[in-house]
Amino acid sequence: MGCGTSFVKYVLFFFNLVVALFGVAMIALGIAVHLNWAVIKDELKGHLTVAPWVFIIIGAVMFIIAFFGCCGAIRESHCMVVTYAIFLLVIIIVQVVIAVLMFTYADTIRDALVKSVETLYDKRTQDKVTEELFASIETQLECCGKNSPADYGILTPPKSCCTSMGTVGNLLGKTCTFADANTTGCGPRVGGVYDKWSKAIAGVAIGVACIEVVGALFALCLANSIRNMDRRSRY
Repeated sequence: MGCGTSFVKYVLFFFNLVVALFGVAMIALGIAVHLNWAVIKDELKGHLTVAPWVFIIIGAVMFIIAFFGCCGAIRESHCMVVTYAIFLLVIIIVQVVIAVLMFTYADTIRDALVKSVETLYDKRTQDKVTEELFASIETQLECCGKNSPADYGILTPPKSCCTSMGTVGNLLGKTCTFADANTTGCGPRVGGVYDKWSKAIAGVAIGVACIEVVGALFALCLANSIRNMDRRSRY
């Protein structure tokens, strides 16, 4: 194996080792949030408690892909390196498609997200899971109701609408009132958050995809070199 191929081999190995460790860290963070560890919750201040499973799933995917890249590179396994390259190419395609859709159909996606939130509000009384999900959205995004607190009519708004009361207010059993409730509805809030971050997320996705293209090219070059070495060793 030449110097250039050896360089590619160790670059892939150490890069994927870091990615694998980062994936394990994300899994650990997701589990910690899911188990409601007090120390983690205090550090995160409740901002990531909505989707611990997202962290676990993303971390697991990162670890599995990095495992193929890391082990394939250090063991000089043609099959594992090719599998790693295929995984990367699939992720690149998905990221680019998502980014293009976010740029091209920004208004449509925003309207769909707002409509989904409004549907959750309308169905919140039908089952406990939907009610807790919408309450979580109200807490995390500091919003209230579908369009405003007035959506609750003459009913007292839930405590999830009064994030300004904080933990102390909840512990003291303070009742949430319209005067204390967040004034922005969850529909407009979600639309605003999407407008604020959609282009940034799409740009990051494109940037990461460019880095992944380099990784995929490195992996394919290494796989080709490994295959050539195997052929030469047979004759």
